[in-house]
Amino acid sequence: MLHYILIFIIYVGFLGIVFNLKNGYRADKNTVNWPPAVFFGCIYFILLTALYEKILVSILLNSVNSYSSFLAFSTIGSGTYMILFSLGTLALSKLMLCKSPDMRTYIVFIIGLFINVTLMYRVANLNYTEIVKNFGDAVFENFYVTLSQTTRTSTANLLLDLKWIVMCVPSVFYIFQITKDLRENSTYY
Repeated sequence: MLHYILIFIIYVGFLGIVFNLKNGYRADKNTVNWPPAVFFGCIYFILLTALYEKILVSILLNSVNSYSSFLAFSTIGSGTYMILFSLGTLALSKLMLCKSPDMRTYIVFIIGLFINVTLMYRVANLNYTEIVKNFGDAVFENFYVTLSQTTRTSTANLLLDLKWIVMCVPSVFYIFQITKDLRENSTYY
């Protein structure tokens, strides 16, 4: 649950920082219709969290039936979530008339995505090892139950925390890019 709070803080921080920096600029050049941006941010956050959990449970109940499918769905799910989260940040920036990401932001995103998927792969391996210790050959009889009744190791928890932090880095980097750009351009108004 804490990872969703981190994402919420980034979206709210994004809106707050851009609002603060654009406040007082020339209206004809930097007009932002704030209610749609805030509404989009709220709806997108809710969909990103609620739908992600719903899809995750559905996959665990219906699609995971082998070690390789568990690894595949874990890594694909984590990478997809990072992509969707970053697309939300990009959409917010477009609604608020901000500059597009530069090449450095895309490079940070690609590196972050690679690290995110690699960390999730390692976490899935650690989790699977623990599941097998607890349930033996009955791992896939009801995978959702076996997964939810297995306690993750401290290493897996640490790697998951690190994965969520890595996932947020490209959006935070983009916020710094927008902040720098808006501050540089504000001297000309």
